[in-house]
Amino acid sequence: MTDVRDQDRPLHRDVRDLSTALGRVIRRIEGEAVFEAVESLRQACRARRREEDGAPSLAELLERVDELPADTAAQVARAFTLFFLLINTAEQIHRVRRRRWYARRPDTPPQPGSLEWAFATLADEGRTADQVAQALQRLEVSPVLTAHPTESTRRTVLALQARVADLLLAASDLPEHQRQTQLEAVEVEVELLWLTAENRPDRPHVLDEVSTVLWYLETRLAEAGSRVLQGLDAAFEQAFGRRLGKGPRLVPGSWVAGDRDGNPFVTPETTIAAARRAKHRMLGRYAEGVEGLVHRLSLSSRIVDETLALREGIDAYRPLFPEVDDRNGRRDRDDPMRLFLSFVHARLLATRQLVASLDAGERRDDPRAYANAGELAADLDRVADALDAADAERTRRSAVDPLRIELATHGFFGFRMDVREDSGVHTATVDALCDAAGVGRLDRSGLVTELLGRRPLAGPHV
Repeated sequence: MTDVRDQDRPLHRDVRDLSTALGRVIRRIEGEAVFEAVESLRQACRARRREEDGAPSLAELLERVDELPADTAAQVARAFTLFFLLINTAEQIHRVRRRRWYARRPDTPPQPGSLEWAFATLADEGRTADQVAQALQRLEVSPVLTAHPTESTRRTVLALQARVADLLLAASDLPEHQRQTQLEAVEVEVELLWLTAENRPDRPHVLDEVSTVLWYLETRLAEAGSRVLQGLDAAFEQAFGRRLGKGPRLVPGSWVAGDRDGNPFVTPETTIAAARRAKHRMLGRYAEGVEGLVHRLSLSSRIVDETLALREGIDAYRPLFPEVDDRNGRRDRDDPMRLFLSFVHARLLATRQLVASLDAGERRDDPRAYANAGELAADLDRVADALDAADAERTRRSAVDPLRIELATHGFFGFRMDVREDSGVHTATVDALCDAAGVGRLDRSGLVTELLGRRPLAGPHV
């Protein structure tokens, strides 16, 4: 059997191929002088790290850098920045590859640090399923995206990096001649990375930063969170022989557009706009998911009985969306699940349009829109129950449950926004409350006493 340590070889191969691709791009675009400066410095740094005989000291490396012309030094700095980005990408792909290696070998012990390994370890230590389940139900995980300007990366660069990752992963199992074709596609993306500025010249607007956060939410966090929670349930069942049921809460957060501490550009208006844009994006994601279910779930009432809940949902939505009924009612009369989901999709679009109108400053109501995420969850429950009634549990777990998990995790809000305020604003607010109430202003001990007491700081007559 192949030793797991052999899986390090593809990582070294990826690093070599990315380094070669970047070198070719630099030589082709910037010329031989820049390429030689980058390559000689890279090899010297590698020799020093490996403690090879004759390797230069740190002082000698710094002296070599100081001797570079300013224009060349700038290009060398860019080359190393991009090189580190590509190496990070290769390492991320390697983690995916290692995880897949274990997944393909059920006779191999679980990967150390994985969910399967953790639950197997707890079971070996004598922990019961109930004990582990209760501990998980008390757990809340909240990954938070910060608003640090030094960590801002253009979405264009993020997308290019993601394409490099996808191409490398796809090349992992290809024969050598097909892998070379894939590597040519990798070099195209590396070329575009070299020709793309890492940052825009102007300070990004807060809503630009919001767009970056939403990129992560749409392309990474939403699907990753659903996969993690599904994997958690599967690993628990594998270790303890039963389903987990209710698991931990996963609640992504963000400081962007909520962090007023030292950022004068974060205003109540930008906070509200960020919240609406996140809601608009999530509704669009759910609409795409439901549209996929419309195409996929073609259960026929001529084969399985239609559930009462599904019929009641169709009857309730038909007068709200006559255009959907005219378009799909006859065609899907024997596919009630597909017809019902068509109405759910239309309702999501109506909700999304309502959010867009509010963001544009138009105040209006739409009775067809979802009032909250709970109403959508109830509709998805109708579909899930109908699949269970048709003994299609596998279809429900594969097709519907991921969307239900995303909805339970992200709701209509997408992520929980942390609103942080400068302490001076809090002090001014408490002082204003004290002045309005006609009492002396509070020092720290007085404020603690008030907060611990049952009397509210503010009331309806203040």
